[in-house]
Amino acid sequence: MNRTRTYSEFKELLNTELEMFNFCLSTNTIFKSEFTKLRKMFKGLLRKEKLIKNEWYNPNNPHSSHEEFIKIEKAFDTYINYNGHYVPFSKITDLNLKQFQIDYPNLQESYDKLLSMKDSVRLGRRPKDLEKDYEAERFRKAQEEDKATCGICKQYWELVDIQDRKNIIHDHGFTIRPGFRAGVCFGARYECWEKSPESKKEYIRVILRPALAKVIKQEPTLETVKKVNDLIVERSNKFKAYYKLSNEEYKKTERPEKPEYRLSGQQIGVTLPLNKEINLEFLTKIWSAWKTHLENEIAEFETAIKNWKLKPTPRERLGK
Repeated sequence: MNRTRTYSEFKELLNTELEMFNFCLSTNTIFKSEFTKLRKMFKGLLRKEKLIKNEWYNPNNPHSSHEEFIKIEKAFDTYINYNGHYVPFSKITDLNLKQFQIDYPNLQESYDKLLSMKDSVRLGRRPKDLEKDYEAERFRKAQEEDKATCGICKQYWELVDIQDRKNIIHDHGFTIRPGFRAGVCFGARYECWEKSPESKKEYIRVILRPALAKVIKQEPTLETVKKVNDLIVERSNKFKAYYKLSNEEYKKTERPEKPEYRLSGQQIGVTLPLNKEINLEFLTKIWSAWKTHLENEIAEFETAIKNWKLKPTPRERLGK
């Protein structure tokens, strides 16, 4: 399957894979089909650089300071999901590699643990009696730890009291930066989804509708095309100058950023080519796809709000 996915959808697939991997670790059992699939997955996710031919390299000049190949950032390798389908990184519409590395900092450690299980791999597929009901296990843990569902990320998180607010979803989704936390999920500090649809209502009002309104006004024109192509030329010249640096200068100089076309609400834009001009049709296609994505997300949230019903939390269901 080669359709596009959002980064959020990709994370759901990957988290399912990692949950299965952690189950293999916890039970110290892994079967050949699982080991093979997970090894391919980790190798693709961990590939951080790629060698490309250096156009400035001259094999006939022994005094040239330029190497034959140049290391570039992570290529868009293939990720294999649980159902055996292929999910190329290039098909993730809003992929942010820096955020991906922040969200999954322990992939190398997990890969090393997987490889350490190589000698204990069993032949064939996991028998039915050794399978695990992941959703039932998550729900059981939520009951034990008094967790409930976040209305935005749909995961179970602790219920806490903060000042005068009782039984609200604890902060989550953040990353630790020097001296502060960044990126707290929007659903934090709202009532859980079982008790209120308020977090989704506010997300539509504060995030989605303003972003959509801005994107509609950002419909590309010929003037937009000119600005983007000017940016491509500027960045292309910077890269050419960068690759002409001596070895010493190369090590001390920060690599130029690739040109990108980014719209309101996107964490990272679409990377643009350095060697050719783009046209209005190209930009319009990107703009239309993101506009449709926001419209669909609003419709999905509004449908969930319309169908919302009051429910007991996982722990409250213990009393039934």
